[in-house]
Amino acid sequence: MSARKNSLKKWGRRLLWCGAVMLLIGGVTVYYRVSLAQYLLDQIAEDMALPGFSAEVFEISHREVVVQDISVGDAREIALDRLVLTYDLMDLWQGGTLTVDLDRLALSLDVTGQGPVLGSLDSLFMSDEQNKTQSSFPVLPFRPALKINNSNLQIMTDLGAAQLPFAVEVRGHSEDDVQGWVSFEGGHLVDYEPEEFYLGAIFSSSDLQIDWDIKWQKVGVSGEGAASFFLDNPGLNWNVFGDITGNIPKAFLPRNIEATRAKLNLDGVGQIDVGERPPSKWREAISPLMLHLGQATANLAATLAVDGQLTSGARFDGQFPLALTQKGPETKVGLEAAGRFNVTNLPADAMLPPVIRQVFGPSLSGEIDPVETKATFTLNDARPVAGKIGMKLRGETAAEITSLVQITGGLSQEYDQVELESVLLDVRGQTLELAGHKVSGGALAVTISKETSESWEGDWKAKIEGVDNTGAKEQPDYLLRIRQGTAQGSFNLDRNKVSFTSDLGQVELTKLEVPDVIRTQSNENITFANIESQFHLPLDTTGNAAELKNVSGDLHVKSLKLHLIKEKKDVVITDVSSKVRGREGDKWQIGTTVSEIQVPDQKLKISSVRNDVSTPFFQPVNDVDVNSLVLASRSEATIKLDDPELGLPPFVFKGQSSGLIRKTDLSAYVTLLEGVPLLNLTGEMDLIALNGNIEAVIPSIMFSEGGVQPKVFTSHLADLKVRDGSVSGRVEVSLDKGVPDGHGYLNVDLPDAEINELPFKDLVGRFFFQGITEPVLPPGQKLEVASFDAGVPISDIDLMFGVVPEADDFIVDLRNADLKIAGGNLGFKPQKIPVLADKKSILLQVEKLDLKELFTLIGREDLSGTGQLTGEIPIKFVGEQIIIEKGALATEGPGVLQIRSQLIADALAAGGEQVELLVKALQNFEYTELTLDIDKPINSAAQVSLGISGANKDVLDGHPFRLNINLETKVEPLLEVLLQGQKLSQGLVSGLLNK
Repeated sequence: MSARKNSLKKWGRRLLWCGAVMLLIGGVTVYYRVSLAQYLLDQIAEDMALPGFSAEVFEISHREVVVQDISVGDAREIALDRLVLTYDLMDLWQGGTLTVDLDRLALSLDVTGQGPVLGSLDSLFMSDEQNKTQSSFPVLPFRPALKINNSNLQIMTDLGAAQLPFAVEVRGHSEDDVQGWVSFEGGHLVDYEPEEFYLGAIFSSSDLQIDWDIKWQKVGVSGEGAASFFLDNPGLNWNVFGDITGNIPKAFLPRNIEATRAKLNLDGVGQIDVGERPPSKWREAISPLMLHLGQATANLAATLAVDGQLTSGARFDGQFPLALTQKGPETKVGLEAAGRFNVTNLPADAMLPPVIRQVFGPSLSGEIDPVETKATFTLNDARPVAGKIGMKLRGETAAEITSLVQITGGLSQEYDQVELESVLLDVRGQTLELAGHKVSGGALAVTISKETSESWEGDWKAKIEGVDNTGAKEQPDYLLRIRQGTAQGSFNLDRNKVSFTSDLGQVELTKLEVPDVIRTQSNENITFANIESQFHLPLDTTGNAAELKNVSGDLHVKSLKLHLIKEKKDVVITDVSSKVRGREGDKWQIGTTVSEIQVPDQKLKISSVRNDVSTPFFQPVNDVDVNSLVLASRSEATIKLDDPELGLPPFVFKGQSSGLIRKTDLSAYVTLLEGVPLLNLTGEMDLIALNGNIEAVIPSIMFSEGGVQPKVFTSHLADLKVRDGSVSGRVEVSLDKGVPDGHGYLNVDLPDAEINELPFKDLVGRFFFQGITEPVLPPGQKLEVASFDAGVPISDIDLMFGVVPEADDFIVDLRNADLKIAGGNLGFKPQKIPVLADKKSILLQVEKLDLKELFTLIGREDLSGTGQLTGEIPIKFVGEQIIIEKGALATEGPGVLQIRSQLIADALAAGGEQVELLVKALQNFEYTELTLDIDKPINSAAQVSLGISGANKDVLDGHPFRLNINLETKVEPLLEVLLQGQKLSQGLVSGLLNK
């Protein structure tokens, strides 16, 4: 018994202690209730990451909670003087009323665009993961009653801080009985108060009404109107009427728009018929309304007027009278009248492409055609959408562009975007001007259709007419005139891959001229076909350009007639074809073939031209490093000069190049059609600056009786036959900005040859020149011939001369011309001789010419004698005639003349006994003086007169005679040799000048 009592006492003490502890805990909790609540509130704010949060829990009891001096945000974007929650704890537990009073709530917004609208709180409302579904209003176990009094909304504007007082009251514990109002009335901006400012809304579980009446001149906002939405028979009914005008806050504008002012006029009614049992609450109306959208009707007229300014300084304004009608499932949006807009001060806008300013000038106006502008939405299972917009653009120029865009597609399941199925674009322009080129007309038509969920395909067609830049104010680099051009093709878009094709296109070119260089002579037609290209579009829009993956195309010109302006030469190019190929990871390749290039003035023909160029593939963008391009090319052509003056044979040219474009290695060789190598070229070239060095070597060309002969080079050398000989040479060319300069030499060695069947031995020629475009053969050119059989032996021929271009001629600077003939020396007096002049003179000098051999040379073998002649023979060339005036030769001393000519004897036979004695005396006449006078008038035979003074000791006891005898000679063939040399030199020089 005592043990049991002890146990009860023990548990009694324990309960007493427990009660004391609970009492102590309860007392501590009550005593520290405010501190605990403050701690919990701070923890909640920290967990929510509320910036700049501070608040003071002032009181907490079973009847109310009081929190004061609440601030949220680094700049106190939300501030509240006092928050009071009033309740009866037992009544609240049974669904009673919870009263929420907010006193002096202040909200701050910044719409200047200088920072986030919500300031430091902006990040709390910009979560990357936003809920796609909205939870419904919860059914609360109590009836909340919210009151916001003496509160203020502060909006920071460019003019300063606008203060808008507002009040709110909301009651109801579920969507079935919720009701309330929101009211903004009055306010001030710095020291300016609105003339009128009221914005309010009254709502309940089945209706919503919004009213506004605003006139605030300083802020630039005005408007009056009302809108109501209510559930009533037969469903949802709504109406709106009024207007609102104001400046759109900069915070809600794109960065390139400085300011925009808008005015919106609204006037419309509508309803959605949900059947016999219309809903009475918003919550229960949502589903029926969505199901019965097909029975909706609506008419809304909305006129939007805007004006504003871009940050660049360009201004814009426009007016768009929109009209929305709905009947059943079909909704139509269009224009009641033409929409119009204007953009001015375009030159100040660097954002716009320069082509816009070039086409329209400093201002642009547009008109939207109400007939061609409409959008239709059908709310059925397919949710189809169709629309079109027609627009016309004009500027201060005569340019005019019209466009029509048509689309078809469907609404997404969420009704938040249009999924396109097809697009048609038609753009036409007239009287345009682009980069100094006037365009009388142009058109582009594009059709696009959806192939799969991620791919599109379509066709395009383009046309252009009357392109002309010949009337540009500033002298362009080229003059262009195109009569018309067309092109058409197709394209495909598969995810980020775009491919274009063009089956056929053509351009009719009427003029193309590079001033002072080249121009076309007639209308030319350029066609292109088989054009294919593929691009990869960037997956992001950070400015990355599309990447070209491959491209190919063919270009053809049937005939191209050109005129070289400075050279005054015509060029005819026939059948030009080019193929362009490029593939990423491989090469760019351009292959060009030309059937024939003719230069009629020069009788030059270049045929079978082919050129192939390749370089590693690169993206054709503006910033491509041209200096890094590595080129490889091959060229070949056949060159023919149909010029009888030069008589040159066809040449075959083949060349190749490789290396960096700034340092390209070149090599080429030229051969005759017979395969004889003529020229080998090697060098290095900067293809951008056109600087370089080239070495051209004429390999040793061997002549032989059964092999190569000089006539293969020119028909003028057909009479030259070489049994043994060779030609070699070398040229070094340097290019400075495309202008060639250089020097070279030519060696001719002919040990055994003949010309006109007259043999000569050991011909040695050493020729050197300076300059390329205007070559000069300085004095010192040397030609030597050991012997030459022209009927009489000629030996030791020695020529030294130079050739210098002067105006339209070449001047031969003759320094030395000597040969040995008939035991004497012949030479030409040093002088300068114009090769192409119609009239020229040379002076032939004769020294110690053997009399007997001279008679043989001129075809008078019946005359003989002893002695040596010396003198000068002036020779003139007039056209194709040779004139000799007063050529005079004379012996240097006495000698013997022997005349046994039967012709002279017969001519003197009738003269009697004295003449017979004279004939006898001339058979062995000892002269003291002998002269030979030579004259050749123009268009007449040469006249040779023999004058002698002396005697025959066996006739008339040596009585002296003085006689003059006219001789018939064969001087003309000798003169013909000179004339042919003159013609040959003129032909060669004329050809060189023309080429």
